[in-house]
Amino acid sequence: MSELELRSVVIIGAGPVGCALATLLRRQGLEVDLFERQTESAGTGSGHSFNLTLTSRGLDCLPRSVKRRLYLQGSVLAKRIIHHRDGAISTQAYGTMYNHHLLSIPRGTLQDLLRDQALRAGARIHYGQECVDVDTSRPSALLRDRDGSSTWVTGDLLVGCDGANSVVRDAIVAAHPQDMWMTRDTIAHGYAEITMDYRDADPTGMHLWPRGDHFLQAQPNRDQTFTTSLFKPMVEDVGGRHFSGLPSAEAISDYCATQFPDVFGRMAEVGEELASRSPGQLRIINTAPYHHRRAVLVGDAAHAVVPFYGQGINCSFEDAATLSSLLEKFQAAVRYEGGTVATVAEVVVDEYSDVRVKAGHALAELSMRNLDELSDHVNSPLFLARRALERRLHELRPELYTPLYQLVAFTHMPYDAAQRLHQETSAALDSLCAGRDIRAEQDAIIGEFAELYGGSFTPQQKRTG
Repeated sequence: MSELELRSVVIIGAGPVGCALATLLRRQGLEVDLFERQTESAGTGSGHSFNLTLTSRGLDCLPRSVKRRLYLQGSVLAKRIIHHRDGAISTQAYGTMYNHHLLSIPRGTLQDLLRDQALRAGARIHYGQECVDVDTSRPSALLRDRDGSSTWVTGDLLVGCDGANSVVRDAIVAAHPQDMWMTRDTIAHGYAEITMDYRDADPTGMHLWPRGDHFLQAQPNRDQTFTTSLFKPMVEDVGGRHFSGLPSAEAISDYCATQFPDVFGRMAEVGEELASRSPGQLRIINTAPYHHRRAVLVGDAAHAVVPFYGQGINCSFEDAATLSSLLEKFQAAVRYEGGTVATVAEVVVDEYSDVRVKAGHALAELSMRNLDELSDHVNSPLFLARRALERRLHELRPELYTPLYQLVAFTHMPYDAAQRLHQETSAALDSLCAGRDIRAEQDAIIGEFAELYGGSFTPQQKRTG
């Protein structure tokens, strides 16, 4: 390896994203050290949890061996299963192809698997090391151990993978406010995990109970359990933070019995369970750029989003894959063109920001918009008729129209490009649907759309031909 090449990477944070990045970088032969605030034996249970949902967008960023292991431990979900107020149940497929599914996996399971993979690849993980400051020019991080002693660690590149509460990001913003900005917004909704015995339920879909401005969600696990979470607006009072209208165990039980009568009998301790802890908060963090000198942010450290699109972890894995591929590209170039370690690192992180900032900001907008769909729109006949129209149009003319969810979850089109494309095609479809019975005139609308935007086309002929 040339003396001019980048050799070592310091990663702050050994969560799923940090470990995934470490594995990718080790495949290039780089020396990788991860520094993690928690101890190796620290648990993951907090009562504020929901499974992470991987789609092909994020899964394709990982090595094949990792994907195989994830599929052995996760649950494949091909549809939403909607539990309506009147007791009826309906389903909504996530897409139109075999790989249009979610892989639901508990956060702790994903963490353990990716940590083991990083260690097998040769990365070194140092636990009980809290980052308290960074120097982006060296680049280096000041770490404090459990005994209170501190030391600087230095690499050719410093990566902040330390989550939404990133010390790396906050230190850069504090030291260089003219070069990096950050916004942090807490939304009204919070979340809490509920213990629910749901073993006999359909394990092939994501179960949703949409109830206006709130919803219950149950995600199947491989062991026939379900990770069940309530998402609902919160209030603050003298006694602390709690769900709106649910200040006591009795109020919580009454609420669940009224809103979710079909599963209330499976929540034996729901009142005391939710009353004993405050709901978790949901935040949106936007940053730009994602780098400063030779320090760079990856994952939630750069862009924490609300979970309503299920794309946060996928976006983070895309970050890791993008940074890794850019490092490989510029490392190859420097062998032939010359340069310095600093030059390679600074060029890489600058291009990484150019690629990823717009995508991260777009996902934040998309994720917030999807809250209305999960909590209310999936109950609307008009919404469902429109989705059926979009699905049929895509099946017949995929080159002309792809539903937004499929663009976001099941392609590798940047989130911002997917958002722009859908805005254009959806506006065109809106003009044809205005004032019409979408369900009754579905074939006519599809034919007009195809004629206007893709030449003459008759849906009936396609079906019979």
